[in-house]
Amino acid sequence: MDNIITYNNDKGLLAYIQFLASSAQKIGDGNTDRVFDFEDALDQTQMAQLAVDELKKIPEVKALFTERWLPAPFNLDDLAKLPEGTLGNVYARGMKARGFDPYFYKKVPVVDDISYLKMLWRSTHDIYHVVAGFDTDLVGEIGLQAFFLAQTPIPISVMLLSLSMVIISLYQPTKFKDLMTEISRGYKVGSHTPGKFIGQKWDQLWDVPVSEIREHLGVYSTP
Repeated sequence: MDNIITYNNDKGLLAYIQFLASSAQKIGDGNTDRVFDFEDALDQTQMAQLAVDELKKIPEVKALFTERWLPAPFNLDDLAKLPEGTLGNVYARGMKARGFDPYFYKKVPVVDDISYLKMLWRSTHDIYHVVAGFDTDLVGEIGLQAFFLAQTPIPISVMLLSLSMVIISLYQPTKFKDLMTEISRGYKVGSHTPGKFIGQKWDQLWDVPVSEIREHLGVYSTP
């Protein structure tokens, strides 16, 4: 008998509505728990499985799925001692300056491809800000989500982009133009960058200059 996968897309829609309601006037408040809970609720949607299927068509990403690679533990103080301009140095200095915890994200057990993909992007997300060149404020975060969506069609990026447009247009309308400009830039940069960020073993690149990594991945610079 064929295996039949039952997707709960209604659960995903309900989770979106609940997340939208709970995030009204709270977007950008630094509380990421709601985001991770929302993402977990999307696990049973067809969109989540399609994202995995598409990513596994990319050889280097498929290899990571097979290996279940995740970054080795690291210490910001140690990374900050690396030569100036290297990924580890730039990343660590930025995280320490902002008071960010590199292990802020919600952990989930890796039991299948979908849970692995979540842990993969959660554990490497802040590195993307450095290499792709997006700020860590609200507008920059959504710009990075647009970049990520162009490279990696995961459900949470789709949802966060749509959510941000609704919330900003209602509660911070003066920022709407800036938001749309950054979304456009993010999607353009992501679409024109051939090297897949999700396919990199970033902990092997800590001592490599950011400029070299960007050149190797072909990070597109907007005019």
